[in-house]
Amino acid sequence: KVLHGFDNELHKVGIGYLTTRNYGHRANEAVNELMHHLIITIIIIAVMLVFALGFRESIIVTFTVPAILAITLFIAYLSGQTINRITLFAFLLSLGLLVDAAIIVIENIHRHLHAHDAHKRDMEELLIEATDEIGAPTNVATLAIILTMVPMAFVGGMMGSFMKPIPYNVPVALIASLFVAYIFTPYLSMKLLKKPEHGHTHHDKESK
Repeated sequence: KVLHGFDNELHKVGIGYLTTRNYGHRANEAVNELMHHLIITIIIIAVMLVFALGFRESIIVTFTVPAILAITLFIAYLSGQTINRITLFAFLLSLGLLVDAAIIVIENIHRHLHAHDAHKRDMEELLIEATDEIGAPTNVATLAIILTMVPMAFVGGMMGSFMKPIPYNVPVALIASLFVAYIFTPYLSMKLLKKPEHGHTHHDKESK
């Protein structure tokens, strides 16, 4: 595109050019392919969560994925990074890890909502207690994963420059996953989930 802007000037002095290779086109195809697989992965996660947690819980967890990616991309944009194959590979690499915190939070919320005394308690109180209950172990587990990425940041030479987006974007995405799990997941649970009617909790069914 830059060269096309100088076509008239080049022709005046008798200079022409011919494009023999276009790596930009190949890069765009690779990025589109990665985006395609990224969407497929999100769909697979959503379908699996329907059977594991329930339909509404699946919607909540599935929503966290694009929210986390949006936050990570925004931070990458602020830091001057570009979207390339390695950046998207970092997202694919961490995709399975991004939903861990949200799944843990939503599962504990589900457990609290179906406790035998849930109908006696306020919804906000249940959500705060359920989220706070698993905060420390979830933070430690996420920190352990982040620390495994730190050595990659010290790789030198050409390989270090090539791999740089991975040790940068994966920790950022994991920290964003905690932010989303602790804020958006309880908020969406408040809007979408309901406490079972009195006398219809899991504990009551087991006692019968």
